[in-house]
Amino acid sequence: MSAGEALASQADFSCLDMPRPRGLGAVQARLVDRIKRVALQRLHRSVRGERLLLRIYLAGEDATERALLDELLPQSPPWLERQVERHLADEQRHVTLFAAALGERGGEGTARLEPDWLSRRKILRWQRLARRYAGHFEHGLLVPAYATGLCAEQMAQRVLSRHCAVIGAEHGLYPLLSQVLADEKAHVRLCQGTLQRIVAPHETVHLARLLKDIRRVDASFGVTGALAMYLAGWVLGGGRGAIR
Repeated sequence: MSAGEALASQADFSCLDMPRPRGLGAVQARLVDRIKRVALQRLHRSVRGERLLLRIYLAGEDATERALLDELLPQSPPWLERQVERHLADEQRHVTLFAAALGERGGEGTARLEPDWLSRRKILRWQRLARRYAGHFEHGLLVPAYATGLCAEQMAQRVLSRHCAVIGAEHGLYPLLSQVLADEKAHVRLCQGTLQRIVAPHETVHLARLLKDIRRVDASFGVTGALAMYLAGWVLGGGRGAIR
């Protein structure tokens, strides 16, 4: 083992794991989870509600695909390119699957969807963090890009786990959501492994601060996003029954 590899093996990368909320953060997390569970139950009562959920997923997957193409692939070293391409293939497959499910429910699955206003604001704040922290890393913006990607994948894992738990294995959308969930778990491991390779041991303190700030931004939109989803559930949760 080289000296560099020895140092890397001793570096503390515990910041890559999703931290357990504490104090007011834990209260907020429980509140957001409870509100979103109720909203999901309500939205699944109608085809319109399910179309909204699928559009949200479709927009998220489409945004991830564009980020991989525009941000990660151009600045990835050769050894990372194949990994990014595999990740991109997964996201493109997810787009196809969500578009098909949306089409089955009478929605337009071919149009390119933009993230909602709250998501766009969150992305802008993440981009500002990336520019602020890039100078702390030898690999520059690649590290904030993967750090943001890790947090986004961890968020997707949390969202999909909740959704699967709410609808249960008998629901028609469960196979799709559980399949995407399995991929997102793999993507979390992929991002963690990549960050361990591209972040030098002496840079881990900056990585920990960056991840903390990224997660703080995500949490700051939690209650607002949950309430918006709850309102949508009441608006769209009636009418013609959803596909089972």
